[in-house]
Amino acid sequence: MRIPNLLFAALAFPSVFAGIAWGQFPDLPGKDLTLKVCSNCHEPERAASLHQGKDGWAATVSSMVERGLEFKNDADYDAVVDYLSKAFPAAALPPLNINSASAIDMESALSLLHSQAVLIVAYRDKNGKFKSLEDLKKVPGLDFSKVEAKKERIAF
Repeated sequence: MRIPNLLFAALAFPSVFAGIAWGQFPDLPGKDLTLKVCSNCHEPERAASLHQGKDGWAATVSSMVERGLEFKNDADYDAVVDYLSKAFPAAALPPLNINSASAIDMESALSLLHSQAVLIVAYRDKNGKFKSLEDLKKVPGLDFSKVEAKKERIAF
């Protein structure tokens, strides 16, 4: 299996990539723990791209726990949720331009699985820009109901 160049670089030179993520995270209590915990499963930038309230962050972190994330204790769990809710609070976000957004941006803004966001990007790269919500129905394998549920967040 081939490892994509960026992933290989991140694995081979983790301190370089940790520095990139580190700069996107505000200096608040819980930063070190949050970066450590988040980077066990995915790039920390995924957390930085999502903005939600404390309840939303608690649900997200709980979902990660269900997928295997482990905390030493409840205090660490609380520290991560507190950090994320203060560092990346819910805010009125501008619409996401589906014709220029990255897969990670689509994941967070539209609550899509990574695989679904990649399908949109691949289709867009092959067939050109989307002109309407209806065009997204043409993406093979896309669960359009997920996109339709967030249609107010999509711009063309």
